[in-house]
Amino acid sequence: MSRKNNSSRTTVLLIGVIVSLLALLLVFCFTQLDLGRKIAQLTYKKVSTYEELAAIADKPDGNYLLTQDIDMADREWTPFTFTGTLDGNGHSITNLSITSTGSAVRDTYDGNMISYETSLAGFFDVIEGATVRDITFSSVHADIDSDIPVFVGTIAGYMEDSKILNCNVSGDLRLKAHDRMFGVAGVAGYGNGTIENVNADVTLVCIDTDRTTKDEQFMGGIMCGGYPDIINCSVKIDGYGSEHGYAHNGGLMGLYMYYPEGKTFQGRMTGNYVEGKITFFEENDNRRAYCKAMVGEMLDEVVTYEENYASFQRLEVYNYDADLLPEERSEVFEVTAESAGRYELKVQYSNADADATYGLFINGSFYKKVFFPNGEGTVNETVFLEEGKSEIKFRFLPGDGNITFGDVSVAKSEKSVSLIVAPHEDDEILAFAGIIQKTVAEGNIVKVVFLTNGDYYGTEYASIRISESAAALESLGVDKTDITVLGYGDMTLEALLTSEDPDQVFKARSGSTDTYGDAPDNLFDYHTLSTGSRAAYTKANLTSDFTKYLLTCRPDRIYTTSEFEWHSDHVYAFLLVKSTLENLSLAGYKPVLCETVIHGEDTAWPYPIEYKDGELVVTEFTDPFPTADTTLDWSKAVKIVLTDEELQKKMEAIDKFDSQNNGSEEYPGTRDYNFGFCKRDEFYWEISY
Repeated sequence: MSRKNNSSRTTVLLIGVIVSLLALLLVFCFTQLDLGRKIAQLTYKKVSTYEELAAIADKPDGNYLLTQDIDMADREWTPFTFTGTLDGNGHSITNLSITSTGSAVRDTYDGNMISYETSLAGFFDVIEGATVRDITFSSVHADIDSDIPVFVGTIAGYMEDSKILNCNVSGDLRLKAHDRMFGVAGVAGYGNGTIENVNADVTLVCIDTDRTTKDEQFMGGIMCGGYPDIINCSVKIDGYGSEHGYAHNGGLMGLYMYYPEGKTFQGRMTGNYVEGKITFFEENDNRRAYCKAMVGEMLDEVVTYEENYASFQRLEVYNYDADLLPEERSEVFEVTAESAGRYELKVQYSNADADATYGLFINGSFYKKVFFPNGEGTVNETVFLEEGKSEIKFRFLPGDGNITFGDVSVAKSEKSVSLIVAPHEDDEILAFAGIIQKTVAEGNIVKVVFLTNGDYYGTEYASIRISESAAALESLGVDKTDITVLGYGDMTLEALLTSEDPDQVFKARSGSTDTYGDAPDNLFDYHTLSTGSRAAYTKANLTSDFTKYLLTCRPDRIYTTSEFEWHSDHVYAFLLVKSTLENLSLAGYKPVLCETVIHGEDTAWPYPIEYKDGELVVTEFTDPFPTADTTLDWSKAVKIVLTDEELQKKMEAIDKFDSQNNGSEEYPGTRDYNFGFCKRDEFYWEISY
């Protein structure tokens, strides 16, 4: 072989390597350095002022590049249809104010495939075949009133086969509407296309102004409804929906559905994160109340749905008379206590609307809800105040009315407060119904704290059990506003309180990992009422919630279950109470601690009631631990004798626990066991600590 041939081959190989390297370099430049986009930008029309931005409406199919941040404060903006490319190049449009719909209308579809000619509002009313990318829309404010179908979104009211890429959106959007179909969303109102790498931090308010028409309302952190691809988006949402028809709410979308009928689509919803809450009501006899972290209602399954995460709270309220609004409406007063102790707080008020409740906060800590009937009058609450000046705040809670406050004053109180700390709903009645009645009859106050929400057999049972306990307690004279639900998972107390990591999150058998109560009965969990959000099931949150409650309430006597029972929640309820009091006693707070027994040594104890010739044979309790090794001396137990009337009321209260007495498919009823607590007496031991 000649040297010439070898040289030729070497040259060819070298050229091939160079070509390959150049090809790789071009690929790198076009992908990593986005060279193709940068070249395209050279041909785009430059936009640097409000006037140039508004002029896009004259040629809406063009390609535009922002070269400066644009502040739109005090500027009028009219939405228009856009079919070109708007590249923000990393710049911002701030203080956008959207107060009217554009001229475009489009057909939108509800979940029954009924179409409506719909008005649209946003920076654009419609984007079709368009691309909007790399723009930050900050301090956006939308305020739209409409009596026809309408959708509102920050960037577009409607999108068709368009792309929204690498954008940031922050602000508040409000819509008041009716007439069959309407909604508000953080990014785009309705439609289809691709929304990718978008961050939205929005407050959304949607109010149905017509109680007679059962329309459909939609809300989403990204989009109200349609069938988009939503990829790698992040949402912070604070939503408020007041709907007298059907609500569809979601952290990402309210409704995912292909349209029109017969449409096929292979979509993606991947890599998204939602944080926040949606507070809403749905006034409707045929309630559906869709509200979920990602998609409120999904009528068609997307092909790819994975790696989506959320820290989301669904907060449904049941007062349909007051529109839900995000403002924290509060009234703050200052009172002076001559010494630390119990005081009567007197509040004069007027309430022109429906009956309402406000949250009462003392020195920044939530104390309880306070009920204000319609009309004018005075409300009295017994509170504990430290010596000197204290801040009294009444804070509006969503859906709970609008009060005008008058004078607020305090005077020394002779009332005492007894607190029952119950592991589950029904423990407070089984053990303490007689003591409750006697305390109330003396003119003193009984408060009840439920540590768990009773959801061992499923989250649906939490609402049932809490509402049953509330009804039973009210029948014995306990004010509903004196019932507090900490809302931790049934059968989680041992795991929580023995955890070496105070921030480890535990999951209840029901699958829940965050505190919750009974929204239909207006008994939300303590942490939500205190802070506006739920607490994760952690040792730190449980001990903090309970400690804050005790320090604010300062009960004189505390009743709870025993550390010697076989039920772990009962054991650790006692240990939580005792350890908390041991810590607080160092600061001088030392109430009387009383323990009783619900689950004794013999699982049949306290033994069913008996009848003779149709008459109840009333017996007394026997020693729950006749042979077990405990420190509880039955001869030293304090015995409280019930009158016939008190015993009858206890039986009536126990009868309200239908779910526990009669059971369900998931678990057997315990009627005989429950009524076995209808004895002539009740008992407890006073415990040193």
